[in-house]
Amino acid sequence: MKDTYLHNLGFVPLVPSYSLFTSNRSGEGAYIPPTDVRYQHIYTAQDGATLFVYSWLHEPGYMLTTCENISSMSQIVAELDSDDPALLLQQIEAFFGLHGGVALSLMQDAQTNLQALHLQTGTQAREQAA
Repeated sequence: MKDTYLHNLGFVPLVPSYSLFTSNRSGEGAYIPPTDVRYQHIYTAQDGATLFVYSWLHEPGYMLTTCENISSMSQIVAELDSDDPALLLQQIEAFFGLHGGVALSLMQDAQTNLQALHLQTGTQAREQAA
């Protein structure tokens, strides 16, 4: 149920290719338990900030962060003790409000880049033909 709700709010799961990652701070390994599921919001904020959510399979609550792998308390946006959807939505809206609103989604951004590339390629072809 949490997974479905997070998808409906615009989050996509991050699939780690490994269960051990190296932190940037000290180079030591940190274990990512299989019950710790992380998601990234499909939208970025206007200032470029990204939103991630940690969700636990067997425990209530969420942790909203600005990084996939947090290394400091300043990267934690909010910690929620319950699965209350209204509270989670309120925190998401507050995050985007604090960062200037919503920018393009990852998929829209990729599509825009492809369209721009296509337009450039078409323009170059027309210039060469002329």
